[in-house]
Amino acid sequence: MAKNIYTRIQKYTRREFRPGYIFDIPVYLYFLYLALRARHIGFFSNINPSMMLSWFAGYGKHEDIDKFDEKLLPISIYIKKWHDSEYIEQYMKKKNIQYPCIAKPTLGRTGRDVKKIHTTKQLKTYLNHVHEDILIQEFIDYPLEFWIFYYRMPGENQGHITGIVEKKFMFLHGDGKSSFEKLVEQHPRARYYYSQLKKEYANMWENIIADWQKIQLNYIGNHLRWSTFYDVSYLITPKVEKTIDDISKKINGFYFGRYDIKAINKESLSTGDFKIIELNGMWSLPTHIYDPKHSIRNAYRTLFYHWKIAYRISKENKKRGHKFVSFTEIRKIIKQYGI
Repeated sequence: MAKNIYTRIQKYTRREFRPGYIFDIPVYLYFLYLALRARHIGFFSNINPSMMLSWFAGYGKHEDIDKFDEKLLPISIYIKKWHDSEYIEQYMKKKNIQYPCIAKPTLGRTGRDVKKIHTTKQLKTYLNHVHEDILIQEFIDYPLEFWIFYYRMPGENQGHITGIVEKKFMFLHGDGKSSFEKLVEQHPRARYYYSQLKKEYANMWENIIADWQKIQLNYIGNHLRWSTFYDVSYLITPKVEKTIDDISKKINGFYFGRYDIKAINKESLSTGDFKIIELNGMWSLPTHIYDPKHSIRNAYRTLFYHWKIAYRISKENKKRGHKFVSFTEIRKIIKQYGI
């Protein structure tokens, strides 16, 4: 018990693990300052004017994604909440999606209910748990995963990349002597997720892991799903910016957001030889702030900078006739989608 308490204290002394509702307090205050300047609490609602609340809430992951070149996208199917596993598997077969595949809510946030599905049984379990519209996507087995934050000022011809994150998954390496549980306790990061991993890997918890065995603990590149984020913004080059900019301009009214991308190698970012797993709008964060080497001061500076950009885009779009969504409507949408 004392060990668990010590681990928890140790975890939350590290900035990257601090609860968002505490860490984000200064950001909320800065947001309110910008709202006062804009004279509207929903100034963010016109930043991506073609998208509901600028893709902050109520906008499905499947919407507008078809405007990209088909070769840039995983094969995806849109499933209504009343469809059963038999229907889904028939649809998957028609679209040539095989197991394993990825299932996720169309209105997902921060990795909520994103799951790698291997079997019919797992699909049925997932459907019993998630009672909303979902996407089924082919699993892209590329070794590298990046998040790229992009913006473009309305009226300007060229957009900009403000940060690139490479996401690393978490692995356990067996030694032929230690149980799964022991390896988790000894792992420099896995030990912080002890309770979640015990639930996820209950059937292996007491097993001795062979010294040749390497177990990947997570397949979803999300900070809340045990991935480590590394700031690789040194990869930003004029060629990479042009590649992302050309792609972004195909979505009318998109000025601010983040791409989730899988690639075979780092050079693929400049050639466009990658897969866009998701595109996120106002809900997204400049996730390079979660690199363990970044200080809390650097994190706040980065967040304030991105909100300042958002404010400038909003101000310019207002001049161009894109009105703010009313506070009543914002409250209605947030309540409807449980934000």
